[in-house]
Amino acid sequence: MSVGGALAAWLIPLLCVLGAIGIEWKWKYPQTHVADFFRADSFNQWICLLCLCVFMVPLGWLIAIPAVAIGLGIRAIASDDSRHMWSSRWGSRSAIVVAIAIGVIISGFGGVSKPTGGAEWGTPLLTENPDSPSWPASEQHIWNDGGAILVVNHVRLPGTLSAIGSSSMVLWHLESSGTDEVRLKQAMEQLEGIGLNADWFTLETIVYGQSYDYAGESLPYTLKNVKIGDNNIAKMVTVAAGTWGGEVHLLTIIKPIIPGAEFLPFESDPYASQYVEPWLAANA
Repeated sequence: MSVGGALAAWLIPLLCVLGAIGIEWKWKYPQTHVADFFRADSFNQWICLLCLCVFMVPLGWLIAIPAVAIGLGIRAIASDDSRHMWSSRWGSRSAIVVAIAIGVIISGFGGVSKPTGGAEWGTPLLTENPDSPSWPASEQHIWNDGGAILVVNHVRLPGTLSAIGSSSMVLWHLESSGTDEVRLKQAMEQLEGIGLNADWFTLETIVYGQSYDYAGESLPYTLKNVKIGDNNIAKMVTVAAGTWGGEVHLLTIIKPIIPGAEFLPFESDPYASQYVEPWLAANA
């Protein structure tokens, strides 16, 4: 879904509600211009202004809706006029908020672009993820490159147009929801001859909440140990890149620990730059 498609996803329900409110106002007060309805209610003016500015708001409506709710609550407590306005216009105001919420939900179903790997990675091992939820929309491809498992996810972030903050938000979701372990298990199943059940794997976070400059682009990343019981069997780096339009691209690199090897995975390349930079170049 393009920026225009994501914008239309929540603007269409909002415009339908505003149109219905305008028709109702004109039917009740035929002698009064419908523009007076918006000028008379600061809520309508601010919500329309926010719709125009939400493109630049980090995380879009995910931040804007709670912020507006807090601001309106404070104003209602401090102002008698504001409380009176809510009691007389709660129906139309609530309809506008519900329309925006519906638009945010709809935007989560928007399609995502096809995951793309580095030019030297070859053909992906897996291009379907039957376990992925339908909301928010996502698509996942998995490659095997010299023993390293490379997982590229394109994920829709509902209600968001700005690229600012979206990548960190998705990494936080992976960290807090357990989704990372689901992705790990599917990826580890692609290791030929590993002889281990994917359900035995767990993750231990080593680095979280930091960013690194990859070819001039600062991106958040995580570093985790892949464990079976108390034993570390692999290391995993995940890098996230937000795009305008509400889509976030994720690259996860899983490298097994080889007994007797001179170096541990990522010891000479702690930020996995050798994989991240070709991936960024392919998606530029």
